[in-house]
Amino acid sequence: MHTKSTNEQQRRLLILLKRQSRTPGGRIWRTLYERLQAPRRARIAVNIADLQRHFQKGHTMVVPGKVLSEGIVTDKLQVAALSFSSNARVKIMAVGGKCFSLEQLMEKNPSGKNLRLIM
Repeated sequence: MHTKSTNEQQRRLLILLKRQSRTPGGRIWRTLYERLQAPRRARIAVNIADLQRHFQKGHTMVVPGKVLSEGIVTDKLQVAALSFSSNARVKIMAVGGKCFSLEQLMEKNPSGKNLRLIM
């Protein structure tokens, strides 16, 4: 039996992602929608070291889970995630990087171009 999330903010996010996935080029939003619909125990947690390894200039990295602070940041990362640990946010911002929520990312880049999905 599948139960829906009781987190109202996450339910709104899922509705927005589903709506955005129907637009042209909405494939990445569909993938995010499907990943976030999975049970909480199946969500990913990504360390900054992993983001640093997959970094490409001009791309925003998208994490359908939580960003954790293990590792060193040397590049100006642009990261959008469901959530960030407080230390991860501080480390990214300290070198001039940016942290976005998934809602902010959809407003900033509705076409989904130059995004790298980290799973």
